Amino acid sequence: KRTVYVHPLSQIILEYLQDCRHDWIVEQGLEALTVHRDGSFELTFTSHNNNNNNSGKDDSGDPSAVDSDNIAKTTLPDKIWTSYDDEEKKHWLTVQKNSLHQRFLLQDNLLPAWHGNRKSLPERIHLSVDAMIRAIDRLEIQQQQLQHHERHGGGK
Repeated sequence: KRTVYVHPLSQIILEYLQDCRHDWIVEQGLEALTVHRDGSFELTFTSHNNNNNNSGKDDSGDPSAVDSDNIAKTTLPDKIWTSYDDEEKKHWLTVQKNSLHQRFLLQDNLLPAWHGNRKSLPERIHLSVDAMIRAIDRLEIQQQQLQHHERHGGGK
């Protein structure tokens, strides 16, 4: 039986998402988890949930109902992932969702472990995850407001 290596920082994130943010994960349609050889991971947003969850989305299949303005913005897959920057010696949590592309620092390996931070490592990781969730939620609220504005004659 082959075991999969999950980096300790990735494990803290995944366990936190599972234990404390499960409802948010389900709402977002984050279903596809890939664990890479280096222990980092990638969570992919399902394509059916692209910031339109029950906000007047058109399920008719009519190609003319496609929002052509968003096609260019969504060429990169919407996902959340962890990575390590070998030059900076930093571990990152990154989100790419529509127009949002933001990195959240997980750990700076150039700083001593005791460097001016009284919070435990899991607490700091949880704060980074929560900051990412707030950024995604803010984006969705802005997009819903924009869609509402455009639908009700504010756009043109």
